[in-house]
Amino acid sequence: MQEQRIQNIMEDTPSVSTASAAEEEAKPAGIAERFIALLIDWSIISIPYQLLAAYCINRMQYPTLEMIYGILAGVIVPFILYETLFSCGGRSTLGKKLVGIRVENAETGLPLGFVRAFVRAVGYFVSALLLMCGFLLAFIDTRRRALHDYLAGSIVMQARYKSWGEKMLLTLTGVVLMFIFVFYSYSQLFGAGSMAQQRLINRAQQHVDDIAYLEEVHRMQFGYYTNDLLRLSILSGDPVQFQRDTQAVLDNRNFRIGVSKDGFKISAHAKDARKTLVYYSR
Repeated sequence: MQEQRIQNIMEDTPSVSTASAAEEEAKPAGIAERFIALLIDWSIISIPYQLLAAYCINRMQYPTLEMIYGILAGVIVPFILYETLFSCGGRSTLGKKLVGIRVENAETGLPLGFVRAFVRAVGYFVSALLLMCGFLLAFIDTRRRALHDYLAGSIVMQARYKSWGEKMLLTLTGVVLMFIFVFYSYSQLFGAGSMAQQRLINRAQQHVDDIAYLEEVHRMQFGYYTNDLLRLSILSGDPVQFQRDTQAVLDNRNFRIGVSKDGFKISAHAKDARKTLVYYSR
């Protein structure tokens, strides 16, 4: 009996912390921490790219809304490459490492291969294009798998043990960031609009102000205001470029100049998504 008891004591038994860590790693990652990781990873790629894109756009004289969106959309390629390379072969993106989660094969538990990682990276944008419904799938799935996880056969799991305090901090931070994201998305769709659109509005207003200046020049030279845009373009010194600028920033179908003996009013619509009214009145 004594010998048996000694043997039992000497046998290796898992510690409480080791058992807790193993149990933690067997759980799917939470939605809040996944959102934080994705936000970090997106920022790593998008912020430097958008700074470069903003510089290129500012170098253009009159970029159209389509050109601006086309340049900004280019961030998709480096993001897909980043997500693919750091989600396969047992590697993790910086965002996932910081919050302690990892991507693995949903069936085998092994690291993703290159092809599955690529499909998952592209799947992010599929989930987003479906009005974010692909991401919302994770809220109702028992294993917290989003649409891009189903497309790639992947699952996001806990990568390390987290204390109660760390879990609460990640959850609260993730919830706050999600509310901010929803509010920002709503403002872009229904509010004042994006910086790209605001830039087009500002340029349209500036051009209307330039036309108003030419009206004053015309009155000084001829003694009256005119609603003839061609006459005003001649006064600009470069009528061809003036008309090109007008077509680039203003919707000609809604362009109006009203004149009277003592004043004038110019109204037009900018070439932003909402065709915002720009005007000048004297």
